[in-house]
Amino acid sequence: MFPDAHSHRTPTAVITVPMFSVLVRGLWFLLLASTLVSELVPLSVAFEAQFSTLTFHSYEAAKLIAFFVFGFLTPLAWWRYKTLGVGVLFAIITTAVVELGQAFIPGHRTSAIELGVKLLLLLTGFAAALDIRKYQNFNAGPLGVRFSSRHW
Repeated sequence: MFPDAHSHRTPTAVITVPMFSVLVRGLWFLLLASTLVSELVPLSVAFEAQFSTLTFHSYEAAKLIAFFVFGFLTPLAWWRYKTLGVGVLFAIITTAVVELGQAFIPGHRTSAIELGVKLLLLLTGFAAALDIRKYQNFNAGPLGVRFSSRHW
């Protein structure tokens, strides 16, 4: 009926990102450190009182996005499936230990719901990146991202 319904338009801007590179691994480690700091360093009550509601919720949303991106970068940072599994296992264990460790940090509390949401975002990002890793291509409107690799 519509012979051209499944045609793919070529994006107007294409960015190439090298998978398994030092840059992607560095971003993975930077995001790991950032999420650890944001989860372990308590904000003082006086400092939090200066936040508007929008600022506070934006900060919380940024932390949740960071967990998705952290999971997303894992398959793109580690080439071998053996280290890929270790990378995601490390991310899951670190997230759980930090969330449970918040019970011992003044100004924080442990939350099973928060842990579940963080792990869900982490694994969702991981699953999305596995698809990207396989097809090495992502298009979002006029923007296209190609993922290159020296391994294939």
